[in-house]
Amino acid sequence: MKQLTVLAPNKPGQLAAIAEALAAGGVNIESFDVATHGADGVIVLTVDRYGDALRLLLDAGFKAVTQDTLLVRLEDKPGALAKVAVRLKDAGIDLRSMHIVRRDAGVSIASLVADNNARAAEVLGEIVIGAQVP
Repeated sequence: MKQLTVLAPNKPGQLAAIAEALAAGGVNIESFDVATHGADGVIVLTVDRYGDALRLLLDAGFKAVTQDTLLVRLEDKPGALAKVAVRLKDAGIDLRSMHIVRRDAGVSIASLVADNNARAAEVLGEIVIGAQVP
C-alpha cells in the first residue's frame, strides 16, 4: 500500500483545495488524516490512483510525496499498538507514521511507515497483511 503526504499551510480551505484537485482528475480519496502544527498542516491520504494523485497535487502547487507503507492487523483493544511500537523499538526500527485506516468487529487495520519497511515487515511478521517494500 502507498500513502500520500501533503504539506500545506494551516489555513481554511486547504483540504477543500486538495479534494477538489483530486476530484477534477477523477482520483478517489479512500482515507485521510489531517494534523496541524502551528502554521503548518500535514494531510495523509490513501487514494485509488497514486501516480495520478501525486501529479495532480504537484500541478496544483502542493508539496506532496508518496511513500510505501505496511498494513497491519491489530486487535482493537488497549495495548495492541504498544506491542507493535515495542517490537519495532527493540529491533531498532524508527516508526515514522502510523494511521488507523479501519476499525471493525474487534480488529483495527493500520498503515505504517518505518525507516526500513522491509525489516519492519520481518519483525512484525504475522500481523502484516499487506506490504509494498523494495
